[in-house]
Parts: sequence; C-alpha cells; structure tokens
Amino acid sequence: MVELSKLLPVLASLAALALPFHAEASPDPAELADHLRTSKAMYYGSWRCPACITQTKLFGDAANKLPYVECAKPKELPIQAAACQTAEIRAYPTWILENGERREGVQTLEQLKAWTSMPARP
Repeated sequence: MVELSKLLPVLASLAALALPFHAEASPDPAELADHLRTSKAMYYGSWRCPACITQTKLFGDAANKLPYVECAKPKELPIQAAACQTAEIRAYPTWILENGERREGVQTLEQLKAWTSMPARP
C-alpha cells in the first residue's frame, strides 16, 4: 500500500496540470473600435440586418466609434451605398482590412482583435 504522504505531491502536480491556462481577457470594446478605425478596417452592414445589430451590440457604447458603412440606405447615404458597391459587399456584416482581406458574418471581439493584430495591453 502507498503512503498518503508520498501520494500528495503527485496528486498536487496532476491537479496543477488540469487547471485551465489563463486566457487573455476580452479586448476592451472602445480600444478595439479605436484600433479598427486606426488600422483602416471597415465594417459594412445594414440597419435592417439582424446579424449587423448583433455585431454592433458586441461593442456596446463604443459602437459609435466603429468604422461603419451603411449599405442599405442609398437615398439617405448615397456615398456609403456606393462604397458598398465598390467593395462588392454581398453579405452583412462584412469586415474588410486595408489589404483587402475580408470576413463575412458576425465576428467576436476576440476574433477581430486577432485578425487585425491588435497589440496586447501592457
């Protein structure tokens, strides 16, 4: 039979290995919105698109800082509607980086942070 005092260090080591790794915290929505704007990423959407509403809500109060282009109001916002045509937007929401890389559909804050190479907070 194994002595309990000899087993405890082994069990403690195994328990430490089983603990989850510390994941980086979600990005601050305002900091991410600022980063998206300064990195010249663009967010194309429609006021009537449920997925766009979901995307925008992820940013909370910082949503007004997003580099947003409204595609579904050609009479009220003809320049933005033309920008959507030029960018060949086919689905909402669509995110496009300055280099032309694009993502369609709702993106989490974590996905946007990683995709745009947002630096980690000090």
